[in-house]
Amino acid sequence: MANRPAVNPNVHDIADQAKHGYATGTKLLAETQYRLGELAGTGRLDLDESISMQTQLFYIWGALYAGTLCAVRDEDADDCTWDEADNTYSDGRHVRIQIRIEPEAASDFTWEHNRFVLGDGAVAEHPLGTICYIAPINPHDDQPVDLGDEADSADSDGEHEI
Repeated sequence: MANRPAVNPNVHDIADQAKHGYATGTKLLAETQYRLGELAGTGRLDLDESISMQTQLFYIWGALYAGTLCAVRDEDADDCTWDEADNTYSDGRHVRIQIRIEPEAASDFTWEHNRFVLGDGAVAEHPLGTICYIAPINPHDDQPVDLGDEADSADSDGEHEI
């Protein structure tokens, strides 16, 4: 009989890693979905191909959700507690903080390429006109980073916004 591989015995570490991985992966998937919509909207990618690729990203998002948050969630937890529990590290800090910086009508519904974006999956968690900060797992790693492109700056090119 084969020996089982060594695993992390600390369930809180495992859950924190899963929550961080889900938050990071979902943000990256949303950015990719928006980019595919933009490419289709500008004619640089066939619309059917863009939607097909976004559909695959939706399935990847579902697998990411099942393999991270669902895998570490207490099965007996009431459904209404999932959002808060999924966004809270074991030390009580938020995994991600998301803030709307533009009115919803000014971003989601007026973006010229919006009709080329599949509205399901990661983009539902990262709507246009919001910014998202994902806290590191270790609070000691939580240091401000100057990306040289502050979203609220008049000089911002929006590069680091979703």
